[in-house]
Amino acid sequence: MSLIALALAGIASVAGLAQQRPFHLVEHGRVQVRPLDTTGDTRELIADGIGTATHLGLFTLHREAILTAQTPGGVVFNAQGTATLTAANGDQLFTTFTGTVDFSTGHADLIYQWTGGTTGSKFENATGTTTWSVDVANGEYDSVADGEIIFN
Repeated sequence: MSLIALALAGIASVAGLAQQRPFHLVEHGRVQVRPLDTTGDTRELIADGIGTATHLGLFTLHREAILTAQTPGGVVFNAQGTATLTAANGDQLFTTFTGTVDFSTGHADLIYQWTGGTTGSKFENATGTTTWSVDVANGEYDSVADGEIIFN
């Protein structure tokens, strides 16, 4: 019985290492958007940026998304995509995101859900939610994000 108790205590202590932490990010990059249909109501977005973030330090980011017009011929699009943030040491943090992009103002509001990271890194089982505010002009963008991240 004492071996079982020790095993359970060990499992509980490993699980207890995951902690909720604040997350803040500042990013700058380039974005490309191209139509996927003749109406322009469905578009593909590809963006690459660099920045700094808590728990990552300097990072690069690659994101891909599908944008779908909220109304035919409209300027406000729903976004759904994925992104990978890569720290200077090579650790990666994975995420999915949803939100809206308004082409009339060049502004996007996005919600990112952390979905893990590089096997063996502190981000391997990362979770949490972060809100991103993005401003786009002339094929470039600036992002600021705040939220939480949970990792070991």
